[in-house]
Amino acid sequence: MTRRIETALLVDDDDAFRTTLQGALRRRGVVARTAATIDEGLVALEYEPVDLVVIDYRMPRGDGLSALANYRKLQPDAAIVMLTGFGDIPLAVAAMREGADTLLSKPVDADKLLREAANLREAASLRDRQRPPPSSAAAPTPPPGSLKLDELEREAIRAALRESGGVVATAAKLLGIDRRTLQRKLRKLGS
Repeated sequence: MTRRIETALLVDDDDAFRTTLQGALRRRGVVARTAATIDEGLVALEYEPVDLVVIDYRMPRGDGLSALANYRKLQPDAAIVMLTGFGDIPLAVAAMREGADTLLSKPVDADKLLREAANLREAASLRDRQRPPPSSAAAPTPPPGSLKLDELEREAIRAALRESGGVVATAAKLLGIDRRTLQRKLRKLGS
């Protein structure tokens, strides 16, 4: 069962988009607050924690990407979603590295946003429950070479290609990645 999103903070300089998304979330039972600037959003989080932070990538006084670490520090358990109208793979990677849980393209559907955020929170909750309690003994380190990530990736790609009858686009869907990403991996792996 996914964890329901009850509170949200929307940080976006576009007044029309921000208030429209706020209204859509409120109609779905979410207590949604807004902020027009990065600093305004950070101040809001200091006083009231939220389940979901939605932050725009491009803002006039500082971009959302550079603020992600501060938002994550203030809200370590919240789902943080970066929105952009200019999405690409390097931006998605940078956003995850800085603290976002995912990157979605604008305009975003409120139902999709809530589903994605609830799934992210549930996945985090499962990881926390499965994590062994901290102990004084360090976890055993596997012997060098025993974990062959390239081989695991190569085998998963081969299996997806077999199941898709060799159709790269279908195999990419099975793997949950973009077709172009799979094509790059195939070139890299020499498959």
